Amino acid sequence: MTGFLLVLGGAVVLFVAYAAYTLRRVNTPTTGPPIDRAARPETALVVIDVQEDFAGDKAGWDPACRDARLDAIRSAVAEARERGEPVLTVRHAFRHPLLRFVIRLVAGGRGIVGSKGLGLLPALDIAADADVLKHESDSLSAPAFERWLADNRVGALVLVGLDGCHCVQNTANGALNRGYAVRILPDGVLAHNEAGWQRHRERLAARGAVVA
Repeated sequence: MTGFLLVLGGAVVLFVAYAAYTLRRVNTPTTGPPIDRAARPETALVVIDVQEDFAGDKAGWDPACRDARLDAIRSAVAEARERGEPVLTVRHAFRHPLLRFVIRLVAGGRGIVGSKGLGLLPALDIAADADVLKHESDSLSAPAFERWLADNRVGALVLVGLDGCHCVQNTANGALNRGYAVRILPDGVLAHNEAGWQRHRERLAARGAVVA
């Protein structure tokens, strides 16, 4: 029995360690070759992860706060259209087997590949110029995202969406790592941890992002 308990304990430790490693890997900003911003004069609005699974009524947001943020996102989209700037929507789907297993246990499977709630929140009603699916926190982890930006000579990103402490800040940091100009519209960003989001905003501003 003692031997069995030791084996079981070791397996649990390995599982927890691997889960922590996986979470850290998918929630880390990416790096890549620096862009030539002089050759990329365009600006794009990027709407991150405002999906039914993450922003819907079952996602745990205060309704008044969420609706105010959604109004700000709609305003940002309308203003981008007036300036002739493209709008991209980015959607997240967890595909790593371990994460899918854990999310099924603790979150009813929201956000995993195959979920019915991966679509954009219908209330936004955005006709995007491009829609990209990603599997890691940083939007630049998706090759299709970087290709679209390069093809359309985009060198500046304006970010809204959720969650500020995860996919928004990781996308901002991934973009800064490559030399993009980054602007974040806080009124259009949702964060479950507002204090943590404030700290990320300060760090991003220190790196050169415009947070206003």
